[in-house]
Amino acid sequence: MGFLDSFRKMFSSQDEEDRLSMSRKVQTSPNDPQARQKLGIFLMHQGEVVEGLDQLARAAVLYEKDGFSSKAIAVLRQMQKHDPGNNDFQKWLIRLLAQEGLSSDAQAELRKVASDSTRFTSDEQRLDFLRQTAEFLKKSPLPRLYICDILRGQRKLSEAVNELEKAIPLTTSSGMHAEFSERLRAVVSKAGNDLRVLEPCGFLWLALGVPEEGIPILDRIAETDSDDRDPEREATVLEVLDAIRGGWNVATAGVFSFTEAARKLAEPEPPAAETPPLKEQTERPPSPPAEEPSSTTGTAGGGYEQEDSIVRSALGRLQAKVDEEIGDTDLEARYNLGIAYKEMGLLDEAVTEFRLAMRKPELFVGAGSHLADTLADRADFDGALAVLEAVLAASTGGDEVRRDVRYHKAVLLENAGRRDEAREIFRDLQEKTPGYRDVEVRLRS
Repeated sequence: MGFLDSFRKMFSSQDEEDRLSMSRKVQTSPNDPQARQKLGIFLMHQGEVVEGLDQLARAAVLYEKDGFSSKAIAVLRQMQKHDPGNNDFQKWLIRLLAQEGLSSDAQAELRKVASDSTRFTSDEQRLDFLRQTAEFLKKSPLPRLYICDILRGQRKLSEAVNELEKAIPLTTSSGMHAEFSERLRAVVSKAGNDLRVLEPCGFLWLALGVPEEGIPILDRIAETDSDDRDPEREATVLEVLDAIRGGWNVATAGVFSFTEAARKLAEPEPPAAETPPLKEQTERPPSPPAEEPSSTTGTAGGGYEQEDSIVRSALGRLQAKVDEEIGDTDLEARYNLGIAYKEMGLLDEAVTEFRLAMRKPELFVGAGSHLADTLADRADFDGALAVLEAVLAASTGGDEVRRDVRYHKAVLLENAGRRDEAREIFRDLQEKTPGYRDVEVRLRS
């Protein structure tokens, strides 16, 4: 036997001993995920991919069961490298990422799947995958938007619109207006003269906050109804349109047809608080004199200032807990916290969270956009515009992202009264991308 053959035999024997040792440890401790992970990686290196993936999958199950989802995610990423086309592994990874609050990472994985046209053998397989991920990503409209794409391609427009109706509340909270608008505009274009499809589309535009797109569609339906000579339907349509033009909020109402809207408008107003009987009023203790100081001065029926103090105290404790448990490590959590603060009207706190979240490259554009809006809500338009300028200067998101940010900047300039600067940006956007959002309408007005 030559020297090289002896060398190979020596290492082959060592590998066999390592394998036997690892296998014995797994047999002795079948619920030890680390032992299975080591054996799985060893088998993969030996070219035994199927056996290795089986051990890694079992390790991921055990990690998740024991509450170590982050370790399960790491194992799944190892598995993906060796079997990138496995849809079950991909679905599992998206679920765990969403479960851990890493929604941006989960959405990135979903985008990767959606962009791979060869991943599924049929539309039904793709739809089944997306419907399951929609259950995992309950706060993201993305799975619904991809489902809409498939249904639109199959010319199932009513079903596509139904997916958009489910997606609209998530769109307004997540800020994915551009992607939603793209799908809605495509459905309207494909609908032609099908008023059954166009009617909910008109209401969807209103729910998105784009009346200049929605009202012309609804007016068109009103004209057709007038020609059909159905007095009751015509009266309903006109009543709803009058309410919409009068400022009635379609998004809050959550309606997508004239019939639903009329029913909502007909609902009685919530009853006002009842006035207590005269006897009860007269038996109340007299109010303290106006000049005497009171702990609830300026508060009626509950003490707003006192409640505000309680809320602020609770908020301070919450922020201390967040700083202690999350710190600056989980910027995804800080980003979501910023959105929550903004919705609660706590603008100063929201600003702090969005500035922190911008440190994460994946959140840079989204957090910057929210930060600009929050500063604008505080009437700090110079600060808001400075943030968008920083995003434009540093963003590597491509032409589409730059276009969206420039549009955002133009809207803020318009709101700040700097209309000439806003029009210059709108005009450039219209020249480069005709039909983009409501740019044409803004230029006309």
